[in-house]
Amino acid sequence: MSPNKRPNIHKYCLISSTTAIVLIFISLIPVSKKAFYWNQCFKKTFKWIDKYEMALKNWDKASIESIAVAVCNGAVYEPELK
Repeated sequence: MSPNKRPNIHKYCLISSTTAIVLIFISLIPVSKKAFYWNQCFKKTFKWIDKYEMALKNWDKASIESIAVAVCNGAVYEPELK
């Protein structure tokens, strides 16, 4: 192997690893956006429940948080009356 081949191998390894890292970060953008919006939903829902829901005033913080999680995950809905 000639001495000139070695620097090329290092250069290609550096380029390919840098490209892989950049692609990983790009793929994380949608996940981080969803997490941001979910966190905003959780904070607003928790504050709303804590401020306006008089029936839940006596509940502890963990119970109110679990209701907020259910709301933000879409598990809680208002039933239709027949």
